[in-house]
Amino acid sequence: MNSITKEQADIIGEVANICTGNAATALSLMTNRRTNITTPIVEVLAKEDALAKPDRILVKVPYTKGLDGTNLMVLKEHDALVIANLMMGGDGTDVSNMTFDEITLSAVSEAMNQMCGRIATSMSQLLRTPTDIGFPLINSQYKTTFEIPDELCNGTDIVKVTFRLSIDGLINSALWQLYPLSIVKQILAQEGL
Repeated sequence: MNSITKEQADIIGEVANICTGNAATALSLMTNRRTNITTPIVEVLAKEDALAKPDRILVKVPYTKGLDGTNLMVLKEHDALVIANLMMGGDGTDVSNMTFDEITLSAVSEAMNQMCGRIATSMSQLLRTPTDIGFPLINSQYKTTFEIPDELCNGTDIVKVTFRLSIDGLINSALWQLYPLSIVKQILAQEGL
């Protein structure tokens, strides 16, 4: 299978929707703000140009149990700063003077860890098999903590799931999840497809 069918894309979208909906609940609890993530749009891409954009934070989510491989979450740097500001007790309205220092990156990492933990728990329930992740790693223009896996940047098909993320009037923008075809195949196989 070098690509996926419309039906298979819909299944991946539904899996991502349930998982990320639970991640939104975790984010809402951490920031003490109402958080909403819309129904996703699923696309199959030959290559992901978003990885090269300078205003994005890349979060690598390595699976350690249940699935073999990794996927990436991609969010705008501004959104990451707002989330970090809220987690550090700010009101998220003015992040113009914030930078991605160690404290800010630590707050973003913890937010992503909590969200991705919820995603892994949801994936376990959906796939009916124990699923776990390692601690998420972050890449930005300020700090690089991992090499992008070949399976996500070598031109082979990947699945891009796009959500609208909104946090109480402070954030209203796109959040992406990028799945290599290898993980998509594993999810579909667990679903019997």
